[in-house]
Amino acid sequence: MTLEELGFGEAEQLALERGGWARADCARVIRAERGQVVVLGEQGEKMLVIPGSLKGADVAPTTGDWIVGSPRGAVEAVLPRRTRFVRRAAGLRTEAQVVAANVDIAFVLTGLDGDFNLRRIERYLTLVGESGAKAVVLLTKAAQAEDRELRLAQARTVAPSADVHAIDVVDGIEPDAPRAYLGPGITAAVLGSSGVGKSTLVNYLMGQTVAKTNEVREHDDRGKHTTSRRELFLLPGGGAIIDTPGMRELSVWGDAASLDVSFPDVARLAACCRFRDCRHVREPGCEVRAAIARGELTEERLASYVNLSEEIAATERARLEKERRRRR
Repeated sequence: MTLEELGFGEAEQLALERGGWARADCARVIRAERGQVVVLGEQGEKMLVIPGSLKGADVAPTTGDWIVGSPRGAVEAVLPRRTRFVRRAAGLRTEAQVVAANVDIAFVLTGLDGDFNLRRIERYLTLVGESGAKAVVLLTKAAQAEDRELRLAQARTVAPSADVHAIDVVDGIEPDAPRAYLGPGITAAVLGSSGVGKSTLVNYLMGQTVAKTNEVREHDDRGKHTTSRRELFLLPGGGAIIDTPGMRELSVWGDAASLDVSFPDVARLAACCRFRDCRHVREPGCEVRAAIARGELTEERLASYVNLSEEIAATERARLEKERRRRR
């Protein structure tokens, strides 16, 4: 097993050299547990303790991270992340939680059953937009949808910058579409709510059962949280994939730039408004409202953009206030 097979690249090599660390002490986090991480490197798999200095929500090593281990069996350092998925921590805490790191491809899954929700797709794409990874939308359970082409068209309207595929790895509808994005040196992650088939897809791509799956509930097509932790698996054809649990709370953490990635159509129109601070309500010269009048944009799409924008702004205000109080 080489570090390159785990996704190690020039950025990680440069970080090691700058820190004066040995390649033999470098490994990748394949899963994080309470106060510990399981890592895999050229010396094999081992468990390391997370020191107190690395237990903050935004600095703690997470699945996909590259770390340097100490002779004492602890994590000495986390190498700079090329990409990272960040959400606002669950509950009332105003802090970032890193969900996964160093991911190149983000498969955003939604089921073509009771789970299908355009607004949820937009929210996940905003998370991916902030991360720096490339998003690919996968509409799963395609065999169950009689209106598959309509759903595909709807998903493409809210994901203009992402590839969108309708797949079903159980019934054989484009089951290998995700493989086109995978390969040596590439790390992918599967994101989506419970019951959309994340673990089923991981098992299919792995060619064996490595992740637990459960049947969804019949009354609402929602699944149980079978996957309870984020875990990285090495794919048979090269590269890696990270399975993630369904997130009950997906509060975005980022800035307005992440919306430019997930809402490029709205951002492009907004840049043409007469007033820079246009709220896209009744202001004269609003190109966004004009696009809605022309049927080029929906009210629902704009409302989702505005809601996410306000959520990001509110989180940023809370973060700055927390920082101000800390400095007193």
